[in-house]
Amino acid sequence: MINYIKGDLFGHSSRKAAVLAHACNPHGSWGGGIAAQFRKRYPDAYSEYALHCKENGPNLLGTAYVIPVEEAQKSYIACLFTSNFENTPSEIVEYTKSSLRDLSKKLSQLNDVERDSEGKVVVNMPKINSGIFNVPWEHTENVLSETENLSFNVYTV
Repeated sequence: MINYIKGDLFGHSSRKAAVLAHACNPHGSWGGGIAAQFRKRYPDAYSEYALHCKENGPNLLGTAYVIPVEEAQKSYIACLFTSNFENTPSEIVEYTKSSLRDLSKKLSQLNDVERDSEGKVVVNMPKINSGIFNVPWEHTENVLSETENLSFNVYTV
């Protein structure tokens, strides 16, 4: 299920821990787009992400990395490794499918995350892949709608 919300992704709040996701590269850089906002707001999480990339490099494409953060409210940052900046849009879509499957497995093991009325983990994100990675939103939207066990809040401005 996809819910579209007009507003600020970082303003999301829930009774349980929120999952904030974004598409990432495996190079250890949150340098532009929404990733730069994550870096600014969560510098410790950025350091953990950069170390994870340094240790695992290009093997990260198609995976997800979940970083717990303690702010005003506990939350998780979900890094979806969908592109290394050299991939075609169709490759990025395939990496997105794989990343979301991996994310679903990892989040299913967490009991403190926000869930919808059907018990699916809620993932909050912008329109991933459609900015710097230049994938038409409709392609990623199709992947989200086909993903089982996760519910998505997509934030737009």
